[in-house]
This record gives sequence, C-alpha cells and structure tokens, in this order.
Amino acid sequence: MATSFNWSDILDRAGLADPFAPDTSRRAGRAAFRKLVPIMESSAPPVSDVNDLSVPGPAGEIPARLYTPDDALDAMTVFYHGGGYAFGDLESHHRVAQRLCAGSRSRVLAVDYRLAPEHPFPAAWEDAIAALDWAASEAPGKLAVAGDSAGGGLAACVAQARRDKIDFQLLIYPLLQLAETRKVKPKMLQGHMLSARALDWIREAYCGDCDPMDPRLSPLFADDLAGLPAAYIAAAELDPLLDEGRAYRDRLLAAGVAVDYRLAKGLPHGFFNLTRVARGAEAQCDAAAAALHRALTS
Repeated sequence: MATSFNWSDILDRAGLADPFAPDTSRRAGRAAFRKLVPIMESSAPPVSDVNDLSVPGPAGEIPARLYTPDDALDAMTVFYHGGGYAFGDLESHHRVAQRLCAGSRSRVLAVDYRLAPEHPFPAAWEDAIAALDWAASEAPGKLAVAGDSAGGGLAACVAQARRDKIDFQLLIYPLLQLAETRKVKPKMLQGHMLSARALDWIREAYCGDCDPMDPRLSPLFADDLAGLPAAYIAAAELDPLLDEGRAYRDRLLAAGVAVDYRLAKGLPHGFFNLTRVARGAEAQCDAAAAALHRALTS
C-alpha cells in the first residue's frame, strides 16, 4: 500500500542525489531519475507489445517507444515525458506510458526528445513537433497528445501548433510557462520535488537567453487558443504549478475549448511517478487513462 511521500526522504533512503541540486552532475541526475522508478512506482498493467523505434527529426533520428494494448483502438497518443527538459527518458517514464496505454487502449508513442542544457530551446519543441507529424502520417485514426510536467507543456505547445491534426490533449500537472519561476512556496509544499530552485534551474538550462514569453516555451501566453482540441488537465494540489494550470484551464474555457479539470487533493507534483509511495496516485493515473479512452472513442 502506498504511504505518505516526502521527496527528500525518498532520495536519502535510496542514496541518490537530488537531480535539481546545483552540485549534482547531469549524468548523476539522469541516473537518479531512472533508479527511482522501482522505488517510487508500482508495476504497470501488461500490454500486448512494446517496441523501440526511431522517428525522423530535425537533427537526426529521435528514439521512441511504441506501446500497443490488447484490443487496441484505432488511435495513437504521442507522449512526452517530464523532467524539466533536462532529465527523463524512455526508461524513467516506461511505466507511466505503459499504464496510459493499458488504461486507454490507445497505442502510445513515447518520445525521447533531446535534453537541455546540451540541447536548449527550441530543441525539445522541434522534436515534439516532428514526432507528432510522424504519428499523424502513420496513424490514420484519432490522435492525441499527452505529457507530464515539462512534457505536459510540450503537449500543450504541440496541440497549439497542430490543432488541426489532434483530437485530444492530456496535460498532467503541466509546466506551462517559464516567465515567472520564483513562485510562492507554502510550507505544505516543502519536501516535494519541484521547488523554486528547481524551476530556476530548468529555466536557465533550457531557456537561457531566449524570450520566456515565446508560446513554444510558455503556451500559457499564446494569443489564440480557439479551435484547440478538448483537454483533460490532471492537477496536483501540492504543486507550485497549480495556479498556471488553473489559468490555462480558464483561458481554454474562455476560448470555447472543452476542459475536464481534475484536482488530485493531497498529492504532489509528479504523482504519476509515485504510484508506490503516494496514496491515491494510482487511482488518479487510472482516471486520466480512462478519460483518454473516452475521448478517443467518442
């Protein structure tokens, strides 16, 4: 059974460095993301097939992984992992992608986009668009985008850029802007993974000297949201990104976009990766997968 979650305690017990700490190397931080998976996540339900492949991108082939469920729908969901644009990969989010696949019965294409700081903005956005375009050409049925945290921001950006191709967007506690990273952090958020320090680090690593208001980086500030696909926003109550998720919900609704907004009370940012250690996380993940299924069968 899942127990209460404290990010610092989990890292200490596992003997791992905080990926966002200033003295943690990129190599150690990325290794920590992968090593935390069996500690923090329960096993995902089985699916029919999992295949590694690559898709064409602007700087060469983009590694990807295709999940195929039993009794698959005529649909594909392109999934972008979280990790602050600098961490995460196909392995760190393998169970998340497989859980979405099993619960939605959609094929899921997980995308291993280029990471910062080696590949700053707009590298991740370019790879995200390229993967969506490939999926649209290969999957004649319904098409959705999904992502968590920074990957949720990428999913929102892709939905804006390719709104004519996409039927649904699943945004999981999305990082929707990097213009303002010095967020008020109430005491209830202490001990969770996403801090003001981490957001500053993400902005410097990925954005650097670019314009943080660019909608390819901060989709919250896009001028035109009309005609976007319906959205499901999975929000975490203990999340410094909570307010921007609500703001995006309100802007989408004002533009006439259907939004199903679900607040996971008592859960922190990152709960899709915390199904073993955070009470209620698995049920919230399953609810999001069910919403994706409903959208792709309606």
